[in-house]
Amino acid sequence: MDLSRPMSAGDLSVINAAWAEHLVLLWRDRHLTVEQHIGFGRSFGQLEPMSHVAAARDLPAEILVIENDPVLNKSAEAPEPYRQGFQFHPVQWHSDNSYRPVPPKGSALYIRESPPKGGATLFSNMYAALEALPSHLRRQIEGRSQIHDPSLNSANVLRKGARLPDDVSRGTGPRHPMIRRHPVTGRSALYLGRRPYAYVCGYSVAESEALLDQLWRHATNPGFIWQRDGNRPGDLFLWDNRCAMHARDGLDSGERRLAHRVQILGEAPIPG
Repeated sequence: MDLSRPMSAGDLSVINAAWAEHLVLLWRDRHLTVEQHIGFGRSFGQLEPMSHVAAARDLPAEILVIENDPVLNKSAEAPEPYRQGFQFHPVQWHSDNSYRPVPPKGSALYIRESPPKGGATLFSNMYAALEALPSHLRRQIEGRSQIHDPSLNSANVLRKGARLPDDVSRGTGPRHPMIRRHPVTGRSALYLGRRPYAYVCGYSVAESEALLDQLWRHATNPGFIWQRDGNRPGDLFLWDNRCAMHARDGLDSGERRLAHRVQILGEAPIPG
Protein backbone atom coordinates (compact mmCIF):
# COMPACT_ATOMS: atom_id res chain seq x y z
CA MET A 1 0.00 0.00 0.00
CA ASP A 2 1.44 3.38 -1.07
CA LEU A 3 0.92 5.65 1.93
CA SER A 4 2.42 8.64 0.16
CA ARG A 5 -0.82 9.03 -1.84
CA PRO A 6 -4.42 9.61 -0.70
CA MET A 7 -5.96 6.29 0.34
CA SER A 8 -9.03 4.80 -1.26
CA ALA A 9 -12.10 4.21 0.90
CA GLY A 10 -11.37 0.50 0.76
CA ASP A 11 -7.76 0.86 1.91
CA LEU A 12 -8.79 3.21 4.71
CA SER A 13 -11.45 0.75 5.86
CA VAL A 14 -8.86 -2.04 6.01
CA ILE A 15 -6.43 0.10 8.02
CA ASN A 16 -9.11 1.30 10.43
CA ALA A 17 -10.20 -2.29 11.08
CA ALA A 18 -6.59 -3.35 11.71
CA TRP A 19 -6.04 -0.31 13.95
CA ALA A 20 -9.11 -1.14 16.05
CA GLU A 21 -7.92 -4.74 16.45
CA HIS A 22 -4.19 -4.20 17.05
CA LEU A 23 -4.03 -0.70 18.70
CA VAL A 24 -0.65 0.05 17.08
CA LEU A 25 0.32 -0.26 13.42
CA LEU A 26 3.83 -0.04 11.96
CA TRP A 27 4.92 0.38 8.37
CA ARG A 28 8.62 -0.03 7.51
CA ASP A 29 10.79 1.69 4.90
CA ARG A 30 8.42 4.52 3.98
CA HIS A 31 9.57 7.68 2.23
CA LEU A 32 7.25 10.54 3.12
CA THR A 33 7.51 14.28 2.69
CA VAL A 34 6.15 16.48 5.46
CA GLU A 35 3.03 17.09 3.38
CA GLN A 36 2.53 13.37 2.76
CA HIS A 37 2.89 12.64 6.48
CA ILE A 38 0.26 15.27 7.23
CA GLY A 39 -1.99 13.83 4.52
CA PHE A 40 -1.66 10.37 6.03
CA GLY A 41 -2.65 11.68 9.46
CA ARG A 42 -5.64 13.54 8.07
CA SER A 43 -7.00 10.28 6.70
CA PHE A 44 -7.98 9.44 10.30
CA GLY A 45 -9.43 12.77 11.37
CA GLN A 46 -8.70 16.43 11.95
CA LEU A 47 -5.11 17.13 13.00
CA GLU A 48 -4.29 19.32 15.96
CA PRO A 49 -1.86 22.24 15.84
CA MET A 50 1.09 21.38 18.08
CA SER A 51 1.82 24.89 19.36
CA HIS A 52 0.66 23.84 22.85
CA VAL A 53 3.76 21.58 22.97
CA ALA A 54 6.32 23.51 20.91
CA ALA A 55 6.31 25.52 17.71
CA ALA A 56 8.08 23.74 14.86
CA ARG A 57 10.76 25.68 12.99
CA ASP A 58 9.69 26.44 9.41
CA LEU A 59 7.19 23.56 9.39
CA PRO A 60 3.38 23.37 9.35
CA ALA A 61 1.68 23.85 12.72
CA GLU A 62 0.53 20.21 12.75
CA ILE A 63 4.09 18.87 13.00
CA LEU A 64 5.70 18.17 16.37
CA VAL A 65 9.49 17.83 16.02
CA ILE A 66 11.13 15.23 18.26
CA GLU A 67 14.86 15.70 17.93
CA ASN A 68 18.22 14.86 19.44
CA ASP A 69 20.96 17.04 17.98
CA PRO A 70 24.47 16.50 19.42
CA VAL A 71 25.46 20.06 18.45
CA LEU A 72 22.50 21.64 20.26
CA ASN A 73 23.10 19.40 23.28
CA LYS A 74 26.47 21.13 23.74
CA SER A 75 25.12 24.64 23.20
CA ALA A 76 24.01 26.96 25.97
CA GLU A 77 22.03 28.85 23.33
CA ALA A 78 19.86 25.97 22.16
CA PRO A 79 16.34 27.19 21.24
CA GLU A 80 13.77 26.93 24.02
CA PRO A 81 11.50 24.50 22.10
CA TYR A 82 14.48 22.18 21.79
CA ARG A 83 15.36 22.48 25.49
CA GLN A 84 11.73 21.72 26.36
CA GLY A 85 11.81 18.60 24.21
CA PHE A 86 12.77 14.96 24.75
CA GLN A 87 16.27 15.07 23.21
CA PHE A 88 18.12 11.88 24.24
CA HIS A 89 16.30 11.27 27.53
CA PRO A 90 14.11 8.24 28.22
CA VAL A 91 10.44 9.09 27.83
CA GLN A 92 8.28 7.65 30.59
CA TRP A 93 5.12 5.65 30.02
CA HIS A 94 2.21 7.89 29.12
CA SER A 95 -0.85 8.49 27.01
CA ASP A 96 -0.44 11.57 24.83
CA ASN A 97 -1.77 14.84 26.26
CA SER A 98 -3.94 13.23 28.93
CA TYR A 99 -3.51 16.50 30.83
CA ARG A 100 -5.95 18.16 28.42
CA PRO A 101 -9.77 17.97 28.67
CA VAL A 102 -9.92 16.39 25.19
CA PRO A 103 -6.81 14.28 24.52
CA PRO A 104 -5.99 13.20 20.94
CA LYS A 105 -7.45 9.91 19.75
CA GLY A 106 -4.23 8.88 18.08
CA SER A 107 -0.80 9.86 16.82
CA ALA A 108 1.21 9.14 13.68
CA LEU A 109 4.97 9.14 14.27
CA TYR A 110 7.41 9.13 11.36
CA ILE A 111 11.10 8.38 11.99
CA ARG A 112 13.34 10.45 9.70
CA GLU A 113 16.73 9.79 11.30
CA SER A 114 17.62 7.27 13.99
CA PRO A 115 20.76 5.68 15.46
CA PRO A 116 21.28 1.92 15.05
CA LYS A 117 20.42 1.34 18.72
CA GLY A 118 18.50 3.23 21.39
CA GLY A 119 15.44 5.41 21.12
CA ALA A 120 12.98 2.54 20.61
CA THR A 121 9.26 3.33 20.99
CA LEU A 122 7.47 0.79 23.22
CA PHE A 123 3.74 0.22 23.63
CA SER A 124 1.55 -1.24 26.38
CA ASN A 125 -1.94 -2.69 25.79
CA MET A 126 -4.39 -1.12 28.23
CA TYR A 127 -7.26 -3.40 27.22
CA ALA A 128 -5.15 -6.34 28.35
CA ALA A 129 -4.02 -4.51 31.48
CA LEU A 130 -7.62 -3.94 32.55
CA GLU A 131 -8.71 -7.48 31.75
CA ALA A 132 -5.90 -8.88 33.90
CA LEU A 133 -6.30 -6.36 36.72
CA PRO A 134 -6.81 -8.10 40.08
CA SER A 135 -10.41 -7.78 41.22
CA HIS A 136 -9.54 -5.88 44.41
CA LEU A 137 -7.77 -3.19 42.38
CA ARG A 138 -10.57 -2.96 39.84
CA ARG A 139 -13.12 -2.42 42.61
CA GLN A 140 -11.04 0.50 43.88
CA ILE A 141 -11.11 2.35 40.54
CA GLU A 142 -14.54 1.50 39.10
CA GLY A 143 -16.52 4.70 38.66
CA ARG A 144 -13.59 6.84 39.76
CA SER A 145 -11.72 9.63 38.03
CA GLN A 146 -8.12 10.73 38.18
CA ILE A 147 -6.61 14.22 38.01
CA HIS A 148 -4.00 14.40 35.23
CA ASP A 149 -1.34 16.95 36.15
CA PRO A 150 -0.10 19.20 33.30
CA SER A 151 3.11 20.54 34.83
CA LEU A 152 5.69 18.06 33.43
CA ASN A 153 6.13 16.64 29.96
CA SER A 154 6.75 12.93 29.51
CA ALA A 155 10.52 13.42 29.81
CA ASN A 156 9.89 15.01 33.26
CA VAL A 157 10.77 18.50 32.01
CA LEU A 158 8.78 21.33 33.62
CA ARG A 159 6.62 23.03 30.99
CA LYS A 160 7.15 26.72 30.34
CA GLY A 161 5.12 28.76 32.83
CA ALA A 162 4.04 25.69 34.83
CA ARG A 163 4.55 24.94 38.51
CA LEU A 164 4.37 21.72 40.43
CA PRO A 165 1.24 21.30 42.59
CA ASP A 166 1.58 21.75 46.32
CA ASP A 167 -1.32 19.32 46.86
CA VAL A 168 -2.12 16.78 44.11
CA SER A 169 -5.71 16.51 45.34
CA ARG A 170 -6.20 20.14 44.33
CA GLY A 171 -4.49 19.82 40.96
CA THR A 172 -5.51 21.95 37.99
CA GLY A 173 -5.53 19.15 35.41
CA PRO A 174 -8.70 17.56 34.00
CA ARG A 175 -10.47 14.66 35.67
CA HIS A 176 -10.71 11.63 33.41
CA PRO A 177 -12.30 8.22 34.09
CA MET A 178 -9.79 5.55 35.11
CA ILE A 179 -11.71 2.97 33.10
CA ARG A 180 -12.32 4.34 29.63
CA ARG A 181 -14.68 2.95 27.00
CA HIS A 182 -13.46 3.04 23.42
CA PRO A 183 -16.00 4.79 21.15
CA VAL A 184 -15.26 2.50 18.18
CA THR A 185 -14.68 -0.95 19.67
CA GLY A 186 -16.89 -0.54 22.77
CA ARG A 187 -14.13 -2.19 24.84
CA SER A 188 -12.96 -0.84 28.19
CA ALA A 189 -9.33 0.05 28.88
CA LEU A 190 -7.33 1.16 31.88
CA TYR A 191 -6.61 4.88 31.46
CA LEU A 192 -3.73 6.22 33.55
CA GLY A 193 -2.22 8.98 31.41
CA ARG A 194 1.04 9.58 33.24
CA ARG A 195 2.28 8.99 36.77
CA PRO A 196 3.88 12.19 38.20
CA TYR A 197 1.51 14.21 40.39
CA ALA A 198 -1.55 12.18 39.45
CA TYR A 199 -4.36 11.78 41.98
CA VAL A 200 -7.29 9.35 42.27
CA CYS A 201 -10.33 11.35 43.28
CA GLY A 202 -12.10 10.41 46.50
CA TYR A 203 -9.10 8.99 48.34
CA SER A 204 -6.61 10.54 50.70
CA VAL A 205 -3.35 11.50 49.00
CA ALA A 206 -1.57 8.61 50.72
CA GLU A 207 -4.24 6.13 49.59
CA SER A 208 -4.12 7.52 46.05
CA GLU A 209 -0.34 7.24 45.90
CA ALA A 210 -0.38 3.63 47.09
CA LEU A 211 -3.12 2.69 44.62
CA LEU A 212 -1.42 4.40 41.68
CA ASP A 213 1.87 2.67 42.46
CA GLN A 214 0.11 -0.69 42.26
CA LEU A 215 -1.71 0.23 39.04
CA TRP A 216 1.44 1.43 37.32
CA ARG A 217 3.41 -1.67 38.29
CA HIS A 218 0.60 -3.73 36.82
CA ALA A 219 0.13 -1.65 33.64
CA THR A 220 3.82 -1.79 32.72
CA ASN A 221 4.12 -5.54 33.22
CA PRO A 222 6.22 -6.96 30.36
CA GLY A 223 3.34 -9.23 29.41
CA PHE A 224 1.38 -6.22 28.11
CA ILE A 225 4.30 -4.57 26.31
CA TRP A 226 5.42 -4.70 22.69
CA GLN A 227 9.19 -4.52 23.21
CA ARG A 228 11.50 -3.74 20.30
CA ASP A 229 15.23 -3.09 19.93
CA GLY A 230 15.02 0.20 18.06
CA ASN A 231 13.35 2.33 15.44
CA ARG A 232 14.62 2.60 11.89
CA PRO A 233 14.52 5.54 9.47
CA GLY A 234 11.35 5.20 7.44
CA ASP A 235 9.30 3.67 10.27
CA LEU A 236 5.74 5.02 10.38
CA PHE A 237 3.68 4.31 13.52
CA LEU A 238 -0.02 4.83 14.08
CA TRP A 239 -1.20 4.29 17.66
CA ASP A 240 -4.50 4.58 19.47
CA ASN A 241 -4.14 6.93 22.41
CA ARG A 242 -7.36 5.71 24.03
CA CYS A 243 -6.27 2.14 24.71
CA ALA A 244 -2.46 2.09 24.50
CA MET A 245 0.35 3.78 26.39
CA HIS A 246 3.83 4.29 25.02
CA ALA A 247 7.34 5.08 26.19
CA ARG A 248 10.75 5.54 24.62
CA ASP A 249 14.15 4.21 25.51
CA GLY A 250 16.93 6.72 25.97
CA LEU A 251 19.77 7.02 23.48
CA ASP A 252 23.36 8.20 23.32
CA SER A 253 23.42 12.00 23.55
CA GLY A 254 25.95 12.06 20.69
CA GLU A 255 23.63 10.24 18.28
CA ARG A 256 21.45 12.13 15.82
CA ARG A 257 17.72 11.34 15.90
CA LEU A 258 14.81 13.12 14.21
CA ALA A 259 11.13 12.22 14.17
CA HIS A 260 7.94 14.08 13.29
CA ARG A 261 4.58 13.44 14.91
CA VAL A 262 1.03 14.51 14.12
CA GLN A 263 -1.90 14.16 16.51
CA ILE A 264 -5.47 13.33 15.55
CA LEU A 265 -8.26 15.21 17.26
CA GLY A 266 -10.10 13.03 19.76
CA GLU A 267 -13.12 13.14 22.04
CA ALA A 268 -13.56 13.57 25.78
CA PRO A 269 -12.91 10.22 27.48
CA ILE A 270 -16.05 8.10 27.94
CA PRO A 271 -16.38 6.30 31.31
CA GLY A 272 -16.17 2.53 30.83
